[in-house]
Order: sequence, then C-alpha cells, then structure tokens
Amino acid sequence: MKILQISNRVPWPLNEGGTIGIYNYTRAFSELGHEVSLYCLDGIKHNTPIAEAQKELSKYANTLIHPIDTDIKWDEAIMHLIRNKSYNVSRFYNSIFEQEIIQLLKDEHYDIVQLEGTFAAPYIAAVRNNHEGLLALRMHNVEYEIWERLAFIESNLMKKSYLTLLAKQLKAYEAKIIQEVDVITTVTDDDGEKFKKLHSNGEFMTIPAGIDLREWTYTPSKRATNWYHIGSMEWHGNVDAVDWYLKEVHPRLAKLDTDYKLHLAGKSIQADNYQNLPQLEVHSNVPRAFHFVRDCDVCVVPLRSGSGIRLKILEAMAAGKLVVSTTIGAQGIDYIAGTHLLIADTTAEFEAVYSKIIKGEIDRNLIVVNARKLIEESYSTEALAKRQLDFYSKIES
Repeated sequence: MKILQISNRVPWPLNEGGTIGIYNYTRAFSELGHEVSLYCLDGIKHNTPIAEAQKELSKYANTLIHPIDTDIKWDEAIMHLIRNKSYNVSRFYNSIFEQEIIQLLKDEHYDIVQLEGTFAAPYIAAVRNNHEGLLALRMHNVEYEIWERLAFIESNLMKKSYLTLLAKQLKAYEAKIIQEVDVITTVTDDDGEKFKKLHSNGEFMTIPAGIDLREWTYTPSKRATNWYHIGSMEWHGNVDAVDWYLKEVHPRLAKLDTDYKLHLAGKSIQADNYQNLPQLEVHSNVPRAFHFVRDCDVCVVPLRSGSGIRLKILEAMAAGKLVVSTTIGAQGIDYIAGTHLLIADTTAEFEAVYSKIIKGEIDRNLIVVNARKLIEESYSTEALAKRQLDFYSKIES
C-alpha cells in the first residue's frame, strides 16, 4: 500500500512521546513493506535539527518538512476568543503547506492518508478534495479533556474561565473533525468511548502507542532509589506534574531516605528552574532516552491532567523499570495495579509506596517481569501497525 502521513510536528529527535509515537509507526509501515510519505510541519521554536531529521526519516519515508511559526500572537488569540474559534488549532494552518499536500495528492495516488492528531486536522478538506482513498485520523489524545482537567485544577478564576473556554472550543472542533474522516484510531479504549459520544456513527479502532523492543531492551535495576521523570517541558501537563511533584512529594521522599534521588530530563527542560533543591539532578541534554532510563531505577509519572497513553510508561516497563504513576498518568494502559505498576495519587500515597519499596514489602522484581511481558504481548509496534493496516483494508474494501 501507499500511505501518506500528515503531522503537525517532525517526529525527530525522539525526545517526547508524541514524536516517538509517530516515528515508530512510520518505520513500522515501511518495514512491513509499504511505501510511505511523511509530510510534517516544524514549529520554528522547536529548533529541530532539520538535516539530521531529514536523513533519519528518509530511511523510511519520502519526507517533506515545512517550517511554521506557531508562537502565540496575542492579537490573534484575542480575535479567536471574540469569534469563539480555537486558536490552539489555527496556529497549525499554513496555506503553502496545504498547497504542497494538494500537489502531492495530484501527482501520486495513495491508498491511505493518515492525519496525526487534532492539530493536523486543518488539512482535512484539502485531502478530502484531492484523495479518493481512505482518510484516517489518528487521535493521540482527547485534547479537549486535557484542557478541561487543567481548568479544573486551576485556582485563578480568570485563568480558569479562559481554560474552560479553550476546552469548549476544542471539544466543538474535535466533534466536527471526527465526522469528516472515514476512520478514527485512538490510543486507548477510553479515548475512543469519549469520541464515540461525539460521533456515534463513526468507525473507530483502538491502536495503542507501540514500543520498539529492539531499542527498549530489558535492563532491570538492582536498586530502587534513583527515580526519574522524562518528558517534554513544552507540554503544560508535564510542567504542572513536575512542579506539583517537586513541591509536594519530592521533599517528603528526600526526608524519608537520604539515598533517594530524582533525575529530571526532557525536551526544553531548564536546569536553572530547579536550583537549590536537594537530591535532584537535572539532565539538560539526553541524546538517547534509553541510556538515561537504563541508568535509573524507578519511573515516576505524577500527571494531574492528560489524555491518550503515556509512552514513557510503556518504555519504562519494556526496559524493566518499576513505574509509580498517578491514575491519570497510567490511563489507557491495560495494567493491573500492583501487578504491572504502582499507583499513587496523593503525597501520602507516594510516600507510602516509597516506604514499602525500600522496606522490601513490594516484590519489585515480579512487577517488572510482569510489565515486560505485558509490553511484549500487547504493545509491540510491528504487531500493532499490521493490525491497524489490516483494519484499514477491511474498511476500504
């Protein structure tokens, strides 16, 4: 088959869950023998190493990278607010990029066009008008839900009202776009159910984020004192999670055990923001996520808002690292608490979990063995990509 992926981001370097999720499927489609094209936008603020990205992605796909300025312009934001339109989405529309997509579709026939998420949806009309094959929308998150949760935990009333409005605008937009495509794939059943409420007659399929088991080899730790969090600090959900954890949880664990240490890493993390905090190390440059994870012991995911599935959890489980997550952080993963990972939602619960770990009251070895088995059986990229394309073929026929 010939497949065109359209993305609002460049899936390289592999330093955050969203890019990894797109990259893994681009590579899997190619390695399954399909011809792939990847057209993607590149936000100027990301400082993407274009030549390096082009070289890597071209191993698997005919790749076009188009620059775009997605920085917030407050006059435009206010106008969208007045018009009750989603500024979150419109920042990713570029007329030249749209013309490049149209020209490609006029020159080439594709069996499948897959749009990667809500912010690639501004190009649905251009694809629909120039493409006769299947049009798929892969929803990496329920974006409106993320903003609803951010609004819920916001204490400033003015900001709370603004976030609530953004959530409503995104919900209306997502309800609209899922009705304009042939099939919607989500990364969790829970996300699928939320979208089905907005479009009951839609064609839905759940395809979780996939893990490359060749990269994420099983390297379990002998200790459990080096905790880590890795995630893009350009995403508000991670910023909120890390700030909350450092304020409420980290001091308690540091006081509980002098051997405990937290390692922070991720795209755009600023070491200067975390000065003078005890038992904390900030890694501003992590060339390869696996090496960072391999050298740590416990993955902590303290998310309080979010949707979709946390790839960082799946990677940690594949690598043999114990995972301690909030319920929201672990949503979408087919886990059993205490069997595949540990759940803590409050400061007291995090402290209790840590205490049980260091006292040997939790069988860490059994949990990480169970977690790796779960990844092998349910989250291998190649198996998931094949299942996805088989499903597309059935719909198209």
